Amino acid sequence: MKKVLLVFAILFLSTLVLATAFYPWVLNSSGLEQNVESILLPPGSEHWFGTDTLGRDLFARVLMGGRISLLVGLVGSFLAFVMGFIYGAIAGWSEGIVDRILMRFCDILMAVPSFILVSVMCLSLQLLLPFEDPLTRALIGLCISIAVTHWMSLARVTRGMVLEIKRKPYVEAAISLGGSRVHVMLRHVLPNMLGTLLILVAMQIPTNILYESFMSFIGLGIHPPYTSWGILVREGWKTLSSFPHLILYPSLILFLTVWSFHIILDHLRTKYRI
Repeated sequence: MKKVLLVFAILFLSTLVLATAFYPWVLNSSGLEQNVESILLPPGSEHWFGTDTLGRDLFARVLMGGRISLLVGLVGSFLAFVMGFIYGAIAGWSEGIVDRILMRFCDILMAVPSFILVSVMCLSLQLLLPFEDPLTRALIGLCISIAVTHWMSLARVTRGMVLEIKRKPYVEAAISLGGSRVHVMLRHVLPNMLGTLLILVAMQIPTNILYESFMSFIGLGIHPPYTSWGILVREGWKTLSSFPHLILYPSLILFLTVWSFHIILDHLRTKYRI
């Protein structure tokens, strides 16, 4: 049964990624076109998920939202990885007073509720970023906010692994032969911890997707006419009793995406004993 679920999760995510990447050409629709003659149509052969209150195809809108949610999830995780690795590597390699100061600062940030931190960061960045395009400003603000919220756990894991690996004989030999700290870190330490870190980073992707959806749901993320799964759920909530398809399909796709990531990552974590 676990193998069946794993295969389904891989197929679903693969299909979703391809669909979100190429849907404008396949469907001949960007999800932004309005049609007053097709307002609030139920699901059918012409509109698989029906249409919304402005006559826009909901299937195209779900794929547009998936493109944005997946992009924020991936980029946010990558930025968190870069920040966490650099910070944790410096702390682990330095040890002593530097290590204690860096880790205490990390502990202080981890004590702040993550939703409060990401909300304040997201709102501040969208007001301060100099980009004129609202979508670009919102995407960059979301990615940076999510990364700032999640790098601390990666930094702590990186520090612990660096403390362990730096005492290995091959690392001590590289240092005694005159290798610089940066060279030894990139050539000998990072390759031995990269697999574990990548899986930990990937485990943050579904969480980041939920964060993005939540921020857009409360109005601090993506703004119309562009959309994300959080916006679609918010719009569907307003007409839940009359037109349930507006919230059903975005919620279902969001659930299946997060669930598929967890199935795949749980398999990887079990396989590599992380």
